[in-house]
Amino acid sequence: MSSDAPDDQPPADAGVRMTTTQVVAYLRRAGDGVLSLAGAPPLSVPMSFGVTDGPRLVFQCLFGPDSEKATRLSETDSASLVCYDRASPDDWASVVVTGEMAAVEHDAERQAAFAEHADTVSMNVFEEAAAELSVQWYELTPDSMSGRAGGHWTPPTTDDNG
Repeated sequence: MSSDAPDDQPPADAGVRMTTTQVVAYLRRAGDGVLSLAGAPPLSVPMSFGVTDGPRLVFQCLFGPDSEKATRLSETDSASLVCYDRASPDDWASVVVTGEMAAVEHDAERQAAFAEHADTVSMNVFEEAAAELSVQWYELTPDSMSGRAGGHWTPPTTDDNG
């Protein structure tokens, strides 16, 4: 996996480029972002996620009967995730993760990571009743992660998991 900054070393332009440790801590705190799946055109959807060791990003995907998201996930393994916050022109942060997206089995580690970090949304975002939705767990294994922030941004600590 590549990164814009060496692990645990402040970059030369501190306050702008995040270290790898800051990126992972930010992702653990973020809990949601915009997932984009390869295709023509790309499909971008807001998604909640958790972060496991590695780090790997865990998604609990719910699909209706005619889900474009389910179709696209079956056709490609290339994905990117963008997370960002903006409080003011100088207090902002953004992270981009790219990598391989794969269907995975539901297990205790993934469930715990999702429960701890994901910003879940109400089921009323779906037109279908909950009983009509199918569930599949996915992991995004990063090939690259990068983060940038404004000069007044306060990085999360490595202990800041939620």
